[in-house]
Amino acid sequence: MDTWAKYDAERQALCEDLEGLEAGQWDNPSLCSRWKIRHVVAHLVEASDVSARAAVVGLLRNGMNFNRYMARDALAAGAAPPDELLSGLRSTVGKHKTPPMAKPVNMLVDTVCHSADIRRPLRIARTLPEETLVEVADNIKNVGFPLGSKKRVAGLKLVASDVTWSAGDGTVVEGPIESLILAMAGRRAGLEDLTGKGMMLLSSRT
Repeated sequence: MDTWAKYDAERQALCEDLEGLEAGQWDNPSLCSRWKIRHVVAHLVEASDVSARAAVVGLLRNGMNFNRYMARDALAAGAAPPDELLSGLRSTVGKHKTPPMAKPVNMLVDTVCHSADIRRPLRIARTLPEETLVEVADNIKNVGFPLGSKKRVAGLKLVASDVTWSAGDGTVVEGPIESLILAMAGRRAGLEDLTGKGMMLLSSRT
């Protein structure tokens, strides 16, 4: 399965999970600081169709601060009604477009991480395909800006306990690969399932 096919599968799965939400659950906090569930969904929709011109304008309006631009964009777009947000997310399935300077794997990483940002607080379980998780983990471990993953895991050896995957060299951090991905992305919720001598260092960086 290629990267775009994995992307479509995860977006479709998330749509199916969101269909079962009650209206009030869209306002539940996500794992993303200051974002509710609705804002994460809005971000996934908006990020799937960003033109070069829109990106430049957005950055200029936010002092060339990428994270501030993304945050404000999600907060504004997330004010839409849940049915509109869900319809927008459905429309991204099969839309194979990347923001300026991004690659398909970046879109997959964004989708997998933000799907967990939504599912974990809502206690919605999903077992992602191993090949999807491995591709995301292989990519995210090397990401500098804007996630800071590369610096976060420097000097650590990450070992997945549920699939065949490891990376790095140093003190060990071990656990489910999805939790390793979340920790690499800076989500403290991912630390809950991890163990090893490198945990103190990883926790201090997350």
